[in-house]
Amino acid sequence: MTSARRPAAALGATLGVLVALAAAVVVPDLDPSEVAAPLAPASAPEPDVTPAVVAPSLDVAEDRAWGPSGQQWSEALAAAQGLSLEAAAGQVIVPRWSSPNAGALAATMHQGGWGGVILMGGAVTTADALATLTDAAQAADGGRAWGTLISTDQEGGTVARLSGLVPDLPGFMAAGAARDKEAVERVYAQAGVDMRELGITMDFAPVADMTIGMADPIIRTRSAGSKVDNVSATVVSAVDGYLDGGVVPVIKHFPGHGSVTVDSHAALPVQAASLEDLERRDIVPFERAIEAGAPAIMMGHIALAAWGGQPATVAPAAYAYVRQDLGFDGLIITDALDMGAITDSYVPGDAAVAALAAGADVLLMPIDPLAARDAIVRAVDSGELPRERLDEAAARMIALQAWQQRLGPRVDTGANYGRDLAVEGATVAAQRCGGSLVGDAVVVSGAAVADRARVAGALEARGVDVVRSDSAAAEAATTVLLLGSDGASGTADVVVALAGPWGLSSSTARAFVGLYGRSADAIAGLADVLTGAADPGGQWPVPVDVPYDTCS
Repeated sequence: MTSARRPAAALGATLGVLVALAAAVVVPDLDPSEVAAPLAPASAPEPDVTPAVVAPSLDVAEDRAWGPSGQQWSEALAAAQGLSLEAAAGQVIVPRWSSPNAGALAATMHQGGWGGVILMGGAVTTADALATLTDAAQAADGGRAWGTLISTDQEGGTVARLSGLVPDLPGFMAAGAARDKEAVERVYAQAGVDMRELGITMDFAPVADMTIGMADPIIRTRSAGSKVDNVSATVVSAVDGYLDGGVVPVIKHFPGHGSVTVDSHAALPVQAASLEDLERRDIVPFERAIEAGAPAIMMGHIALAAWGGQPATVAPAAYAYVRQDLGFDGLIITDALDMGAITDSYVPGDAAVAALAAGADVLLMPIDPLAARDAIVRAVDSGELPRERLDEAAARMIALQAWQQRLGPRVDTGANYGRDLAVEGATVAAQRCGGSLVGDAVVVSGAAVADRARVAGALEARGVDVVRSDSAAAEAATTVLLLGSDGASGTADVVVALAGPWGLSSSTARAFVGLYGRSADAIAGLADVLTGAADPGGQWPVPVDVPYDTCS
């Protein structure tokens, strides 16, 4: 694979015309024992819109790990400064879109002058329709010389907006389980190629959070696991892969959402651990990914006492830490501003201004994008928000957009990489390793009806006879129990965790399997492993207490 540490020398020609055109733009697991007990959510503090320190020139090192050179950043800054105030405000906003109506999307993009859009599940129907949608968004850019960032959430597992259009990846924990990180890089490179062919230019993945397991209400198998070095290596492999596939990855949710016990969709999580503790654990995967050339990072709605007790998305100290302590000079994007951690305490316009003033470059999914844009304009006009801070943010967005246009795919695709990752990550601990884990006949039980049907069909396709539990053949059949939820457990010859593997510790079996996903592609990989057609490549990415060693 090619490295993500590559210059974008060809960007100069693109950015060279930006200054001239800008003025013409018209806008009509962690182990639980390693984590301090999380605090209960605190009352949100008063909004702080103290502007972050503005970088005077956006100068960056010429040997940066990714993307534009210092000169190209300067050209992007000049382009941002040439925009009208309203156009600059629109450039830093990325609204959500949930409809397949391409004409309506084009009108919305043109009206707002938005720098990008995030496509949600309702926008994704067929590959042709999605390509039409993304083409429409790009065509509605108002004549500017840089493109539109068209993004989505395509993590795999439970968060897969493109399900059915591309191979379905298991949860990111499967990548964490995979011993072969070069295989992980290949998988995410192929995923990037497929996304780019559909018109997607940015993916809000990979998740760089470390999970505490069952006490973690929202991340769990979206995380690569709980072991610092393994999670870090997995995140870096995914970042490198996405870049090789031609898509901008966004590492999320800084400073880590997997070790808090409140879901920020609903309320504000307060991180009880000290900053020093986080620097040894949760922050490490982000730091390693930044060192490896990650171009974008998502700031999470996580409150930390060291940063003033505010959500990090509106905390100047959080952005200063990322810029100064971690040395990150790429794009910083807020987590969605329509989530409860923000909406409980901020009206839409105030949230946008507070995040931008704190140091955000991109405001993701404001409840009312036009209200957010207008609030930014008012804040600049009143002196509450320096125009220089807005220009800095818009310049980072412009530079990344222009650079991404030159970031071409560097790998071929076509393989069923969803099945490949399932096999690479499949973790088997058994009395006897090697060969088939099942006999000529099996009884499949547990999980949901759809899960059982999918597993039965995949096994039958490989020549295994799937029988009913009340049939005469069941007495000699191998029993396969599917665990459909993170904490489920049970007893069978073979127990398979389709979700998180934590319930395996309280299960009884001759063979334990962690799959970390339940899509058709993941189940195809499972069937290959159960029948001995493929060797499992995984190790436990989180603590699992079973009586046998892993087979890979």
